[in-house]
Amino acid sequence: FEARVHEGSRGVVVNLTVDDRDDPATGAWRAMYSIISGDPTQRFEIQTNPDNNEGMLSVVKPLDYETTALHTLLIRVENEDPLVPEVGYGPSSTATVHVTVEDINEGPVFFPDPLIVTRMENIPVGSFVASLNATDPDILEIQSIR
Repeated sequence: FEARVHEGSRGVVVNLTVDDRDDPATGAWRAMYSIISGDPTQRFEIQTNPDNNEGMLSVVKPLDYETTALHTLLIRVENEDPLVPEVGYGPSSTATVHVTVEDINEGPVFFPDPLIVTRMENIPVGSFVASLNATDPDILEIQSIR
């Protein structure tokens, strides 16, 4: 499966489909999805759509293009009810999902934020108050800050 998502966004990025020929709306038909690798910072979650048994993969913590532009997740799906032990099928199936993060132009960020400045009252006009620092999170692009 392949998905594309703008950095900083949240929500469903891809629906995973499964083919289960058991009677619908039974524990033998209902799928349970889980992310088994590729998400160490828990930025994704997956839930089952009860109407069609699809896995809805969502971004729950915004992704940063400059940190990681591609996420490769391994998803497992299994039935809610355990399989009959004598049947030769495996208990689950897996799929790989590639999530490509698309870069967006982000505005500069002050550091520190907030900046706390203390000065005596009645200082002369034009006196130094503080030095401000800002950086552009788009480190892969050459941009100027003013």
